[in-house]
Amino acid sequence: MEIDPFIQAGTSIYQDTSADAVLVEVDSVKDMERLQEFVSSKGINLFGVSSNEKIKKKFDKIIFVPDILKKITMRLEFAISAALMQDLLKNEDKIVYVGKLDSENYNFIATRKTSQITANGLYELFYSLKNVKTEVIYSVLSIAVQLGKKGKEGKPIGTSFIIGDCGNVMQRSSQITYNPFERSYVTINDADVQNMIREFSRLDGAFIISGEGKILAASRYLESGKDGLTLPKGLGARHLSAAWMTKVTDAIAIVLAESDNMIRVFKSGELVWEVDPDEVKVD
Repeated sequence: MEIDPFIQAGTSIYQDTSADAVLVEVDSVKDMERLQEFVSSKGINLFGVSSNEKIKKKFDKIIFVPDILKKITMRLEFAISAALMQDLLKNEDKIVYVGKLDSENYNFIATRKTSQITANGLYELFYSLKNVKTEVIYSVLSIAVQLGKKGKEGKPIGTSFIIGDCGNVMQRSSQITYNPFERSYVTINDADVQNMIREFSRLDGAFIISGEGKILAASRYLESGKDGLTLPKGLGARHLSAAWMTKVTDAIAIVLAESDNMIRVFKSGELVWEVDPDEVKVD
């Protein structure tokens, strides 16, 4: 059985440094089966890291990482946060991470202590929300990334998406101009929705989306406030109103900034994640 030299090196580092776990990125069921066979007699605590749903369902020792994460450092941090949240790893554990840096082949090894990794807001965003489907968050993030990369007619776009708790959100917002989604049944996963959102992003205000993915409105003026908010300096009115809405409702907000082209995600009135669209991968 042939095992990639980087994986062999990673397991050697695990043994030489008395690490607590090896995390290896895997793309297929066959890869994971080969890894398990390789470590079965060596006493190595190995976890697969994958965005493949089939692998997640078939094996117990899999840490699922969404494939939207392009940079390997993002995947590493997400995987460790996920493992800590699921009690697969403990604080102060030492791990060896083996992955693929912009390549189909293994070419990255890193060691980390879990205590070095700060809580990953994206993990909580994807997996701790009760009333918002994971695929809805993924779809909105994907659209925000594509808008951030392409803009509208080559120009930067700034817009906000408020997701979940739509009854309270609609009560705490008002229509600025006409609502192109009134009495419609458009969902965020519909094939042409990206073009529709790009077109309607020229309207002032926010998009309102249910936790199931139904687009309820565009061009909504959001109630805003400051009490209890501690946002980074330099964020404007769009971020403030989006953050406030997540503080006074159970919604989350995804905001694409026109000024610096960054995507920021808010939950419970706090900034939980920010990313440059060029650092994120979407289909």
